[in-house]
Amino acid sequence: MGDLHVSKKVIALAVTVLAVVAGVAVFWPDRDRPATATPQPSASFHNPVADARAEVKALFDTQAKALVAGDERGWLAPVDPALHDTFRVMYRNLRALEISHAESDVVLLKYSESELLIDVVLGYCLGGVPCPAWAAGDAEGAPKLYYRTVVVPRNGSYTATTMSEADYHNHLSPAPWQTPGLRFVRGERVIVAAPAGLAKHLGRVLPVAEKAATVADRFAAVSGTPPQRYRVYLADNRAWKSWYGGERRNWVAGYHKALNRTGSDLVLRADAVLGSDRRLRETIQHEMGHAVTLLPTVDWTEDDEDWLVEGIAEYIGSAPAAAPDTGSATVLRRSFAKRGAPRSIALPGLTEKSDELTVDTLYAHSHFAAACLADRYGERKLLDFAHLVLQRGQPVDTASRGAFGRPFAVVDKACVAWIRKKI
Repeated sequence: MGDLHVSKKVIALAVTVLAVVAGVAVFWPDRDRPATATPQPSASFHNPVADARAEVKALFDTQAKALVAGDERGWLAPVDPALHDTFRVMYRNLRALEISHAESDVVLLKYSESELLIDVVLGYCLGGVPCPAWAAGDAEGAPKLYYRTVVVPRNGSYTATTMSEADYHNHLSPAPWQTPGLRFVRGERVIVAAPAGLAKHLGRVLPVAEKAATVADRFAAVSGTPPQRYRVYLADNRAWKSWYGGERRNWVAGYHKALNRTGSDLVLRADAVLGSDRRLRETIQHEMGHAVTLLPTVDWTEDDEDWLVEGIAEYIGSAPAAAPDTGSATVLRRSFAKRGAPRSIALPGLTEKSDELTVDTLYAHSHFAAACLADRYGERKLLDFAHLVLQRGQPVDTASRGAFGRPFAVVDKACVAWIRKKI
């Protein structure tokens, strides 16, 4: 049979409905009788394309179940031995990260009797979190891995013989767990992972991360439920430029990556955080602050309300120290001397062109803004306000009236004065 091309819809990741579906009965009237006569017995038609896709889909469904069950042999069963090393990396890393759910979809791109070209979509959830129902697209449902492969008939089934990147945008790729040679340590609340070259630092990072998790858990318990598990990745320069598309802002020492409402990953730039224990602790605690205040996010992007996003994380990151007793106070004295005091706590968001003093001022001033809100209205109301803005997507004035019982303009003016008095 010649090649049959099947169109794909990139966003929906849906396979085009086939014109003839296996099992449909077609009735033909007796031509020697009126059209209203009783039809002859039906004949069933099978479509080889639909049958092949269904068989391959079942094969990868079984593979996903083997991954969750801890069956490495079953996970490797559908792939050629030449691909075993690559798939072992995926298997062992995902198992180390406590994978709790996995399922697959298959997009058929090209069919012939000798081979099928397909995209495989692997959805996964880590750490025992409730996994959402399957949804198409990289930003919905469970986080996903997409890859392209050729499967060929072999021994009564199909076998994947190649592996390459699928032609889809995926903001969660490449994930850290796709890295060969990744090393892991596990504590009560945290899993820390790093490339082999940084493995010697894992024993130092884990106890710091465990203490930070205790602090973050306290803040999470005030406004919600702590994460099932914190995952902290220590990145070398190569990983920093690669994981999740790479981080290009030179002033970033770590970041929080939400996994589609199923938890998050915290990534640290090793050469920026390992210089001192204080820097390491504050960075981890800051990123955990994001993990307990930004999930699940609604109507929030990286540029919206930077002052509150970073302010609440700095407040959590420096706990139990008060803002005036931290480096934020030193930064603001220098900033105020050079540029004057800001007239609002809601500073403009940062951009890639922001200079060092602008970046430092945003973090320090926002830290003091969060501290002011906690001092004047109580820590619980500060967290309620952050929840309304960052998780429910409310405008700051609406959230201010709901949390503090006052318009944001009133709260803003009072905190500007509070910060000037402290500095």
